[in-house]
Amino acid sequence: MQEPEHNPSNSTPKELRRRSLVKSLVWRIIGVVWTWVGAYIIILLLPPARRSAALIATLIVVYHHSTRMIMYYLYERLWASIAWGREASPQRMTRRAKILWTRGTAAALAFIFFLLLEVHPKVKARQSTTKPAAVTTSGQ
Repeated sequence: MQEPEHNPSNSTPKELRRRSLVKSLVWRIIGVVWTWVGAYIIILLLPPARRSAALIATLIVVYHHSTRMIMYYLYERLWASIAWGREASPQRMTRRAKILWTRGTAAALAFIFFLLLEVHPKVKARQSTTKPAAVTTSGQ
């Protein structure tokens, strides 16, 4: 009796484009937040007398690259356990799914532009009003 031929490309579920897109966007958002938080903490913890652009940049790079490989491994393991967006035989998106996908993408972009155009200037204006006045010394 002859065994059926095993073709790995037929048995492995295909990753749909929308799954790849979501994975890459989520990873990028995590990366931006992770790097920003790390840089902020580094700047806060570094004594003012030791602050220099070269030291800050070096610490951020060390922090970033020493943690990202572990994060990426865990991120990929998490996505390996999620079945969404993998199909043995990919089907075309229904009209309803396309509409929902388009609306979701437009809403996400609108939210990002809202943050950039409306919230960011208000935060910046508030920060400039709460900064302490510079200390000046008069020549005596």
